Amino acid sequence: MAMFQPHLETCPICGSIGNCHIHDYYGRSIIDFQAGKREKSDLCVMRVFCDSCEHAHAILPDVIIPYSSYSLLFILRLLGQYFAGRFTIEQLCERYQISTKQFYKWLALWKSHKQEWLGILSDLDTSDVSFLRSIILLDSFSSFAMRFILHFAHSFLQSHRNPIPASLKNAQYHQKVFAPDISIF
Repeated sequence: MAMFQPHLETCPICGSIGNCHIHDYYGRSIIDFQAGKREKSDLCVMRVFCDSCEHAHAILPDVIIPYSSYSLLFILRLLGQYFAGRFTIEQLCERYQISTKQFYKWLALWKSHKQEWLGILSDLDTSDVSFLRSIILLDSFSSFAMRFILHFAHSFLQSHRNPIPASLKNAQYHQKVFAPDISIF
């Protein structure tokens, strides 16, 4: 975020260049899993405002799933361990301090988004482990995240889709580069 320069950005709503400025900041909590334990962190999220169309935009890094308290890496770690067969579902739920209902919700979301991305036939030929490895080993996770949202109008593993008003149908999606520095398996 230290390198983010809002005055150089293109507004994703109206497409104007150079009309965004820092509007405000808000606090947000995110749950992750690091060094074998669950941890909650507080983040400061920047919002920019476009003077041209008068829309505000939150600047979220790739690890944040919109409207979720859990980080993308939290969910990918959990699913990676499940796909690798290292733990039972009950053990995973206890370890990550989540309910079995939440686990199955994420698993169903994973399967749905995997099938959306790959298509039905490729989904059948691609194991969950293989697909997970392919997305976490990308040079830039952002390129996958950006293509996913452009195709489906929601972020990868986002649990609900926001209705897109007609005025936003042509809006562009923008994320900064993120390269995972963790081992999922």
